[in-house]
Amino acid sequence: MATEHQDNDKIEPAPSLTKQGAARRRLAKAGMGAGVLATLQSKSAMASMVCRSPSGSLSNGLATSHYGAKAPACNGKKPEDWKTAGWPVSRDLKFTDVFYAANPGTYCPVRAASYEDGKYYNPGSYFCAKLEDMLNPQPFDTNQVGMQLVTAYLNVQQKLVGFLELTDLQTMWSELQTTGRYSPTAGVYWDTAQVANYLASIHD
Repeated sequence: MATEHQDNDKIEPAPSLTKQGAARRRLAKAGMGAGVLATLQSKSAMASMVCRSPSGSLSNGLATSHYGAKAPACNGKKPEDWKTAGWPVSRDLKFTDVFYAANPGTYCPVRAASYEDGKYYNPGSYFCAKLEDMLNPQPFDTNQVGMQLVTAYLNVQQKLVGFLELTDLQTMWSELQTTGRYSPTAGVYWDTAQVANYLASIHD
């Protein structure tokens, strides 16, 4: 998928990948400026950039004072955490109950009563998947963007993330499906990998 205004080739990877370093790398892959990322050393500094809407994360204004009187909630769980955590919504919700997905025109695979040895249900398409299915890597989920959207959705519903709304996530997905890219702000475009990297950066 085509992207524009990206300087990813100029961004050098961190020598050691700490938790904050991993988040910085994902933000770099999402198209953030290398100079800005180099200034982020502490968790609080990371929060001032990571804990922002997509358009806000592109801003150079990193001071926490930009939040106003109170910083937004930024305590999102990872995909693997949601596999065992209590959910704020029904585990029976399908992906299409939250995000649009076209019917592939085939029957959905039969779901077994249980799976052993680390195996799990492969729905074969977004249309056939439950939200819970998307917490596992799926062959059809390009760059695991569906996994990250579901994770962000659960974090938003649980109020663990306070700077995104469901409509933000639905817009990301809709633009990716209709145009192959998402525009967080005028003149900037992210592909599925960059959207997934941004969403992954907000929960660790």
